[in-house]
Amino acid sequence: MARTAGTVILYYGVNETVAALGAINIVLYSWIYTSLKRKTILNTWVGALVGAIPPLMGWASSSSLTDPGAWCLAALLFAWQFPHFNALSHNIAQQYKNAGYVMTAAEYPKLNARVALRYSILMFPICFGLCYFNVTDWGFMLDSSIANFWMTLMAFRFWKQQHINHKPNYRPSEVQITAANIQAKKLFWVSVWQLPAVLILAMLHKRGQWEKIFGYFLHHDKESAKKVLIETI
Repeated sequence: MARTAGTVILYYGVNETVAALGAINIVLYSWIYTSLKRKTILNTWVGALVGAIPPLMGWASSSSLTDPGAWCLAALLFAWQFPHFNALSHNIAQQYKNAGYVMTAAEYPKLNARVALRYSILMFPICFGLCYFNVTDWGFMLDSSIANFWMTLMAFRFWKQQHINHKPNYRPSEVQITAANIQAKKLFWVSVWQLPAVLILAMLHKRGQWEKIFGYFLHHDKESAKKVLIETI
C-alpha cells in the first residue's frame, strides 16, 4: 500500500519518469535484490543499481535523462558502493554465511577485494565525465582525484593483503588475517568520507556557478559606480 501510494505521489507530484524510476527501485530492492541474497553474489550488483537510481530520480525531476551528466551521477553512486560494501562485509563475512546469505566476501575473498579496487579506480573516469559533460567545471577533475586517490590507495592495500592471504596452498598467519581486517576497516571509513567529499566538491564546482555569482557582484558594482558618477555630476 505504501509503495503504491509513494509511486502515485511521485507521478502526480513530480512526473511520470520519476514515478517509473521509483517503481523500478521498489521491484529491484524488495523482490530481486532480497531474493538474490540467498542465491548468488550478483545480489551486490543489483543492490548497487538500487543505490544508483535515486540520483537519476533527482535529475529527472527537473531535467531530461538524455543528458549524459545524469548517468555519470548514477555511475558515481553505483561504483562507490563496491569499495564501501565490500570492505564492510569483509569483517562480517562469516556472519553473512551463517545467516545463509551468499556474499562475495565469504565465498570469494580475493574477488571481493579485487572488485573493491576495480570500482575505486573507476571513480576517476566517472568524475572526469562530470567535467566533460558540463555538470562541473574542470577544476573538479583535480579536486575529486585527490579524494578518489585516497580511496583507491586504501582499496589497493586491502587487495594486496587479500592477494597474499589467499594464494594457492598458502595458510595466512593470525597477524596477516588481522592485517587484512584492519585494511578492510580503513577502506570502509575512507569510503564513508570519500563520497560526501566528492559530492560537496561537485556542488562547489558546478558549471557556471561562480561566473554567475561574480557576475552578479560585478554587475551591481558597475551600477553603483554609475549612480555615484551621476550624483557627482
